[in-house]
Amino acid sequence: MRPPTPKKPSKAVRDLAALPNVSKDPSAEDRYKALVEQLPVGVYRTTPDGRFVEANSALARMLGFKRPQSLFEYRAKDFYVHGEDRDRHVAMLSAKSTDFREFELRRADGRKFWARDYCRSIKGPGGSIGYFDGILIDITERKTAERRLELALRKVQLTNEKLEGLSQSDHLTGLNNRRGFFSFGLQQMKIAKRLQKDNYLVFLDIDNLKEVNDTYGHAVGDLLLLGVAAILRTTLRESDVIGRIGGDEFAVLAMRSKSLGERTLLARIEESVQAHRIKDYPRLRLSVSMGLVRVDPQKYQQLEDFLAHADFLMYQEKRRKERQGTKP
Repeated sequence: MRPPTPKKPSKAVRDLAALPNVSKDPSAEDRYKALVEQLPVGVYRTTPDGRFVEANSALARMLGFKRPQSLFEYRAKDFYVHGEDRDRHVAMLSAKSTDFREFELRRADGRKFWARDYCRSIKGPGGSIGYFDGILIDITERKTAERRLELALRKVQLTNEKLEGLSQSDHLTGLNNRRGFFSFGLQQMKIAKRLQKDNYLVFLDIDNLKEVNDTYGHAVGDLLLLGVAAILRTTLRESDVIGRIGGDEFAVLAMRSKSLGERTLLARIEESVQAHRIKDYPRLRLSVSMGLVRVDPQKYQQLEDFLAHADFLMYQEKRRKERQGTKP
């Protein structure tokens, strides 16, 4: 009696047999399938057009199916949230033999998850790609953690920016505080240097603010401070740097232009100050003393030095008012 013709080994067995130190035991294919089936990650083989040839149970569960055979009715691109991700993946595998990539996939019930694909392209004798072998790992948990960390870092950044803004702003007037004035003032001087233009630095002090606080209360004194802030905002240009640098002290750094000379700048401020009235206190008049210095940005000198000089000129203005009998 003629013995039966032995069954031809599968391609998987032939691949294993070709590897060194692999037993030629005919049961190797069963052990290989058992190993793949027990792996906790998705294992697959697809054709270049995306048809599934092999898949293990872990991949089926990952994609929302009970049995691997259910995947054979679909193509790989059916599970991509963004089809272009699949196109880029295949393009890279056509150029080189391996490509590791992360992308979003969609399960059979429509739920999305993130996966990392470790894939290689297997070419036939003619050099064309016969199929893709890959391992798919669910990295949704890691991606979620990364996203939470990203959001937390962004929140910290926004908080820091807010605190930085608060640290450079005067809480009452909303103008720059001393720190903000010097920060933006130095930037203004750099711009003026590039444009070869001078700046005017004005030091302004409210007259008799302590007396107003003692007589009317600090709430009314705050109205004077707010009045000066409003005057400076409306009188000066948006590009000028304005700050409240002390209790009753303000500073302005304005770039010189054809329409803005030294006298023009001081006259504008003084005119607005004299016209200012405080509601409910018609007899109370706002009065300020000012000192102005011309800032040549081409000359190396600290902004603090210019400010000190303008402060000195402002003090002389106060003394002049006293000598003339004009109550400052």
